[in-house]
Amino acid sequence: MNKRVWTIILIILVAAGVAFAVYFIWFHKEYVQPEYDEPEVFHDIEFDADLLIGVWKEGENYYRYNDDGTAVTWDLADDVQEDEGTELSWTLEGDIFTHYYQMEIGGTIPKTFNMKVLDLDTMKYNDDYGVSHTFSKVEELQLFN
Repeated sequence: MNKRVWTIILIILVAAGVAFAVYFIWFHKEYVQPEYDEPEVFHDIEFDADLLIGVWKEGENYYRYNDDGTAVTWDLADDVQEDEGTELSWTLEGDIFTHYYQMEIGGTIPKTFNMKVLDLDTMKYNDDYGVSHTFSKVEELQLFN
């Protein structure tokens, strides 16, 4: 056979291959989604906010949480007593524990924590930077001793 016939056969085979590829792609579309892992549910743990009510201590740092959503914090290492402490408000939703600090010049600054443990005498939470805080509940009599 001559060279021209082989060229025509080759062109027909290439065209048939392209036509088959187009047909397969066009009519047999299977949308392939990239692998997607469902994120873990991070905030599905519920803590009882009533357990927060009272005075908590970490080192010389104290917090008094009130049942009306207000609180005060003071640091004995800085020679600051409770009546001189910083007032704030707080919320506990799921495991998201938030302090709201009212600025003197106006505005509110939230500080969010991820609650890890909250029971009758221990409270543990992490801040946004992974720093862990562990508090112990203080009886009223211990405050003045």
